[in-house]
Amino acid sequence: MRMSWPVLPVFLALLMVTITSAAEPPYRLRIGDHAPDIEMVRLQGGQLRLSAVNRQALAVSFYSPYCEPCQRELPALARAIARVTHDTGADVKLVVILVDDRPDVKLVAKLGSSVIWLLDDSQRAKAAFDPRTLPCTYIFGENDIVRRINRGFGPQYEARVDDWLRKLVSKQKRH
Repeated sequence: MRMSWPVLPVFLALLMVTITSAAEPPYRLRIGDHAPDIEMVRLQGGQLRLSAVNRQALAVSFYSPYCEPCQRELPALARAIARVTHDTGADVKLVVILVDDRPDVKLVAKLGSSVIWLLDDSQRAKAAFDPRTLPCTYIFGENDIVRRINRGFGPQYEARVDDWLRKLVSKQKRH
């Protein structure tokens, strides 16, 4: 079978995409999985195990101060959590896992004491969660089950997270 010249480059490009996609392993942590129970160092000092965070819902966000989308995502995530907590009375917590350096002191002060900052110096959390892109946010509900995963930051992020959290905590209230 002979292929015409314009078809051959397209065929080769599709073949390369298929091979590259097939080589990429699936994400380790998926919707429906249990949260990894990792102990990490708190930014303020001391240790914290993720399972020790008492809450109805939990958002875990991987953050780097060198990641420009992370710098926009984190305040939007904190606003959504504060709004859902205020409007519903639910106990929603935010854990930020720092992947490569300490955050700006001004950002920590701006987001307040309700945010739990954890250091991933050993890279154990990164290996267990497998975020691959930054920012990456995992939303956990009852029984530490992953309910939503958001990779990256873009339009309607804050509204989307707000909606996910509201649905999650309203389902829990009905049980």
